[in-house]
Amino acid sequence: MCTLILGVDVTGSETVIAGANRDEDPARPSDPPLVLLPDPRVVGGRDRRAGGTWLAVREARALVAMLNRRDGGAAPGARRSRGLLALETAGVRASGAGAALARAALDHARAGLAQGEYAPFSMVFATPGACWMLAHEPGRPPRVAEVSAGWHVLTHTELDDPAEPRAARLMRELAGFAPASIEAASRGLAERLRQHGEGPGDAVCVHEGRMVTVSSSRVWLAPGRAGYVHVEGRPCVSPESDLTPLLAATPRVPERA
Repeated sequence: MCTLILGVDVTGSETVIAGANRDEDPARPSDPPLVLLPDPRVVGGRDRRAGGTWLAVREARALVAMLNRRDGGAAPGARRSRGLLALETAGVRASGAGAALARAALDHARAGLAQGEYAPFSMVFATPGACWMLAHEPGRPPRVAEVSAGWHVLTHTELDDPAEPRAARLMRELAGFAPASIEAASRGLAERLRQHGEGPGDAVCVHEGRMVTVSSSRVWLAPGRAGYVHVEGRPCVSPESDLTPLLAATPRVPERA
């Protein structure tokens, strides 16, 4: 995934809203969002080649996003999939919610990072009441930052990086964005995820180059409520689907005697 827009408490206390575009080589096979783990229930897209995910929602309670950072290190064959670490972090065995769940997820991510070699990444874990970002660059200690209330943008560099054209453009636009509801915030993110370039390197919906926008998602979380909308294809031209029902387990129907 290459662009993440994250709003923490922007529509009220203990709310999270995220919009994300995935930029990838169209030849790399992947599955649109599906149930990745049954218990805890984790829903997200799946990379068919490595089996991991770039964006996952856990039990309508938390969001995990994995973004690649620029890489100049060892050959990819020597490294474990970053998407697998994201999936495992989303599926961490932990009770509770909010800060307790976020702490358990961070402990799990750190332990997984210490046990394998990974290409550079930024991973975000967001749940109503707590949000963190873990940055990994080989040869340097991992860096953890608490994500504060407000609008944030993450691409392939640092959080809210003013030197990254896409992030700088989005942060300028979000500076005056004060939606009255989660639904209004989601509509605003949809508009921004469809944007093409105004200047060098600032396109959010990317059409040119080897890595282009292949899908887009919006997720919102609040105590007792959640929503998940997905676009398979470029968000500027492709229809969206409401995947919120996937977040809830289907009740089991008793068999008749």
